[in-house]
Amino acid sequence: MRLLSLFFLLQTTTSCNGFVMPSSSRFPSTATRLQMSETAVSIDSVKDELRQVEVELTAKLEACESVNEAEALRREYFGKKGPIQGAMKYMRDLAPEDKPKLGVVVNQVKDSLEIIMKEAKDRLELQDLESQMESEKIDVTMPGLYPSADIGRRHPLSMTMEKAVDIFVSLGYDTVTACEDSPEVESDYYCFEALNCPKDHPARDMQDTFYLTNDRELMLRTHTSAVQIRQLEKRKPPLRIVAPGRVYRRDDIDATHSLMFHQVEILALEPVGELDLGHLKGTVEYFLKKMLGPDIETRFRGSYFPFTEPSMEVDVKFRGKWLEVLGCGMVDPRVLEMAGIDPEKYSGFAAGFGVERFAMIIHGIKDLREFTKSDARFLKQFPHFYDDGMATFLAGEPPQQPQEELRTDKVPPTIVRSWEELRKFKDESTTNGAAAAPVMEATKDEVKQVVSEEEKKSPPAAAPATKDEIDISKLDIRVGVITKAWEHPEAEKLFCEEIDLGEETGPRQIASGLKEYYKVDDLIGRKVLVLANLKARKLVGFPSHGMVLCASSADNGGVQFVDPPEGAQVGERVMVVGYDGEPATENQVIKKKMLEAIFPDLKTNGDGVATYKGAPLTTSSG
Repeated sequence: MRLLSLFFLLQTTTSCNGFVMPSSSRFPSTATRLQMSETAVSIDSVKDELRQVEVELTAKLEACESVNEAEALRREYFGKKGPIQGAMKYMRDLAPEDKPKLGVVVNQVKDSLEIIMKEAKDRLELQDLESQMESEKIDVTMPGLYPSADIGRRHPLSMTMEKAVDIFVSLGYDTVTACEDSPEVESDYYCFEALNCPKDHPARDMQDTFYLTNDRELMLRTHTSAVQIRQLEKRKPPLRIVAPGRVYRRDDIDATHSLMFHQVEILALEPVGELDLGHLKGTVEYFLKKMLGPDIETRFRGSYFPFTEPSMEVDVKFRGKWLEVLGCGMVDPRVLEMAGIDPEKYSGFAAGFGVERFAMIIHGIKDLREFTKSDARFLKQFPHFYDDGMATFLAGEPPQQPQEELRTDKVPPTIVRSWEELRKFKDESTTNGAAAAPVMEATKDEVKQVVSEEEKKSPPAAAPATKDEIDISKLDIRVGVITKAWEHPEAEKLFCEEIDLGEETGPRQIASGLKEYYKVDDLIGRKVLVLANLKARKLVGFPSHGMVLCASSADNGGVQFVDPPEGAQVGERVMVVGYDGEPATENQVIKKKMLEAIFPDLKTNGDGVATYKGAPLTTSSG
């Protein structure tokens, strides 16, 4: 009986704010429980107790502010030691006629609570999503700085293809680019036969193909029309698709031909009578005006393609000349039959064009080979995005000259808010660098000699950071204590922790990848070192603000916490002898560059004391 009393004295509940308090509502008191054990418990009293649990959980869910808090309540109430499962322990105290009813009652309450829990989690997930969208909102209309010369540019072919696809997407077309839907290694059936080109068809003489097998059943595709057949087999009309991609043909490479180039093709299918040649003509003209400008002149000429009937080629008048830019036509009924579609019920049109041709027209490029030379001088002539400066070019105006390159290898000490401030910083950096070089060269041997003498007199200590060395003082390392820990609900190797750093705002939430080496019970109450001046970021959906410092064990067989210096208090800053400057702010970009340079020198000595370049860590109080 003493064990039974102890069990009920230990029952506790955790509120959404993380405090632990005795629970008087979920289970009866010890005296009441003992009295009930001597007499039979009624099923009505169990129902009343479970109703009280339902009221209690509903109130706590309404007070929750995050999905993590709701998940903690779910584990608390629905776990093996929770009040729902705990109610089954009344089985031995119930009257024989009430025992079969207990499971029914518990399951009814459990089902009701699961519905309440799901509604609460859905509400909190939506709330978190709205908060995230609000916090990550940016003003895309704000101007940016001109990029540094070493950043690179987007390729003109990529921008041309992206613009073309965007135009058709705005008309309701679906983009098809997945590997399984648009493979570059294609079969003879999809590339020719299903497109009304049987093995003896004369149209095959038009294309010299890169065959990959002796039986000519596999090849590098010669056009993206094969994507249309694959989509017709996979999807049923009505449909509208746009398929960009790379294609190959055995052409001699010269200024206007290449063995590899890019195509964009479209296909539209609707019930018979809803699409005709007029719709095709209107779609093509709309596309060309969006692509080349509103004043572009077009003309349509009759032509022949095996997979369309009738077929047309389209020319545009550009800078006084007629240029052929694309082919199009109404889909041949035989193509629809090969794809298993009844041509009596559906019809439509298709069109395709080469991306290189459009890029050469738009940008005035005369040699196709320039696209594949990767010459930086060539690529610098183009904007970063297809809609940047295109209107100026089409209007015949001279292209805008790039602004003067003002960025240097050094990072300004403060936020640069104008081109004038950036130019001033560059001038100062150039002047200071030229003046400092002779001084460093003249004192190099003297500095080396002084350091050697000091090494003989005293044990190794961390030297202050030189001008080009990263200063570990910028790291704000604080002593913290883990007050709460739980497993990340969506990441197998992560723990979620609340760590008290002595801040007025309360404990921080930090995620750490220690699940493989520690248990939850090992974390709570443990003192740790936390890198505190990192921006908050999400790790698999969990907002983590800071990083717990850990180290590999001597045999590289595990990971251990780096222990704070002996006697360190929660909230104290931990520094290294010789490095006691002001830490950087969270707004400064410090994580990648600084940590990669600093962490290799953070080690533990033979006594297990954390050191940096041989100098031990110490707290702000010594």
